[in-house]
Amino acid sequence: MMTKINGSVFARLRAGIQGEPSAVTRICRFVLKAPLRARNLSIEELAQACGASAATVHRFCRDLGYGGYKEFQLDLAASLGNSDVGIIEDFDENARPKTIVRQVFEYNRQSLGDTARMLDVRILVRVATLMQRSRRVIFVGIGASALVARYASLRLLSLGLPALAVVDPYLQIFVTENVGPEDVLVGISHTGQTAHVIEAVRTARRRGARTVALTNYPRSPLAAASNLRLVTAFPEHRINAAVSSSIIPQLCVINSLYFILGSWGGRKARRIANEAERRAQRILRTLRPKKGKPSSQGR
Repeated sequence: MMTKINGSVFARLRAGIQGEPSAVTRICRFVLKAPLRARNLSIEELAQACGASAATVHRFCRDLGYGGYKEFQLDLAASLGNSDVGIIEDFDENARPKTIVRQVFEYNRQSLGDTARMLDVRILVRVATLMQRSRRVIFVGIGASALVARYASLRLLSLGLPALAVVDPYLQIFVTENVGPEDVLVGISHTGQTAHVIEAVRTARRRGARTVALTNYPRSPLAAASNLRLVTAFPEHRINAAVSSSIIPQLCVINSLYFILGSWGGRKARRIANEAERRAQRILRTLRPKKGKPSSQGR
């Protein structure tokens, strides 16, 4: 049985694409590809179009968090009425720059809204509690997710919490061989299918570490391998178009953890953050050329 999900109908459908039986995947893809057509189909017609039974479609709707097919259809119709943004094409030679800019910003706005609705604050608080009590927090990611891992480790370090970003696949092997119950390991992958990250999470979990997945797909292999899941909701499910842009909701999740931990840290956290700010300002002043003297750069 599928785990129930929060968020808009499209966010729920995208989350249902990975890690599910073929009939469920076919229904998800059909509705995402032709939502206007799906909105007007009866449950029997949708089942026939997807090569499934009406009972399967009914269970599918229940597992998405709806009372039944009728409630699912009503939410689909409402979502279509509130959204006029099309798919972002990777390279559309006919698109005007103004249209591209509007689509990019609208997609990210929609992604942040869906992520805020899908994100379980109770899970977020549990993750923050584990991080606060841990010996160290290890963030692992490859490619674009490596940027998020590095950013996350810096945020925690700025609060005085021991954190490490491991973005090399071979280093991930050595690091996860030396974790234990006092450690937290966060695997970051938009698709939830990055093999090195999944292996790192599985190894850390076998060693007793608490593991967290930060992914766009709550039923992906990475999510299944982790103790806890933090789910984003970028609206594009094609890898090439989505991965780099999915960084934005991932960073918002990391920042939420940062501010929760900072609020718990009290005076110590503020003192560390303020001292880091003072040091940064002091370094910037020393690099700034003195008034009336030319910069030494370019000599």
